Amino acid sequence: MKRLLIDHQDKVLRIARLADRKLTEIIIDHDKSGSLVGHIINGVVKNILPSRFAFIDIGQEKNAFMNLPDHFTLKTGQYIAVQVRKDATGDKGANVSEVLQFKGRMAIIYHGQVREIGVSQKISDPAERKRLKKIAAKFLPTGYSVVLRTQSIGASEETIKEELDHLITLCDATVQSAQYAPALKVLYRDNPILTDLLTNDLDEIILTDNDMLSQVKSAAPAFENRLRLWDGETGLFDAFDVERQLLKALQRKVWLPCGGFVTFDPVEACVVVDVNTGKFMGKKNYQATVLKANLEAAQIIAEQIALRNLSGMIIVDFIDMPDEADKEKLLTVFGRALKKDRIPADIVGMTSLGLVQLTRRKQRESLDQLMQQPCPHCNGTGRVLKS
Repeated sequence: MKRLLIDHQDKVLRIARLADRKLTEIIIDHDKSGSLVGHIINGVVKNILPSRFAFIDIGQEKNAFMNLPDHFTLKTGQYIAVQVRKDATGDKGANVSEVLQFKGRMAIIYHGQVREIGVSQKISDPAERKRLKKIAAKFLPTGYSVVLRTQSIGASEETIKEELDHLITLCDATVQSAQYAPALKVLYRDNPILTDLLTNDLDEIILTDNDMLSQVKSAAPAFENRLRLWDGETGLFDAFDVERQLLKALQRKVWLPCGGFVTFDPVEACVVVDVNTGKFMGKKNYQATVLKANLEAAQIIAEQIALRNLSGMIIVDFIDMPDEADKEKLLTVFGRALKKDRIPADIVGMTSLGLVQLTRRKQRESLDQLMQQPCPHCNGTGRVLKS
């Protein structure tokens, strides 16, 4: 059974996705430091570099930055509605864009674009892709582009039209309000619960907040029979063992079913993942032992990348395998496991040393950054001087 748990307590919103009580994804937002991804803000241009990078004040400690397209011109002091693509991290401000998009469960509308109709690559059935494009072409006005998402599979023409009409109305109202809004005003707040997390495969959605339950009912009436307000004696996350699994996801080492293990080490430029056979000796030859450990590791690593929300460049040091057929099998299994992730991850390739490089789009802070802080004694190195 697949569940979505939405726990809102003490000004902290936590959203957990479970598959048969196993934690697969976690989102944590604090009122003061919550994610701005998807929000549209009336920013103020502060500086423009010759390299065509613009720095925009959006009301945060550090100015956001934007890479200006060739046709786009700005001047210092100008107000501009921008949408946050990536949250601020470390020494970098948020990454923003002048292209405004409005997400629904089934579609994403892009404002002010050449009229184009796209379909998610995850929708592989040619007949369904053709059907969805035909429906969108019938109702999409000029001046907008659209991408039909995976949740649109099997949706009726009327249902898709209703969402397109809603998104276009929302887009027009936001663009109109930007013309008169003061600097730093948030013009539009993205709600990932309503746009990204309400997937058709969910069997149950349990919430602790009655207001949020009403929001979900209003935005997605098809889910009404799957909604439940939590009234248990214990906390929602405790009841479903989420708290324990969260602490486990912060550990450096993850054991494999075979007895091997995987370690996760985030560094400044990337995340390094190492696979070890550990106490797994195997029952056959060395080649079979290594292949089994690597295949188990591929599944676990893909799950942990999503759960820990690791992003950017990720380098995986699998156990070396000389056989080319084994390498191809490993990459196939790994790629298939990564495709289950809601956030796209792409395998760049395998080096001659057996290192697999992949990239995953960064949107929010990692679980480690959300729940931990660097040690004040070692400054995050994990080492101190000997006495």
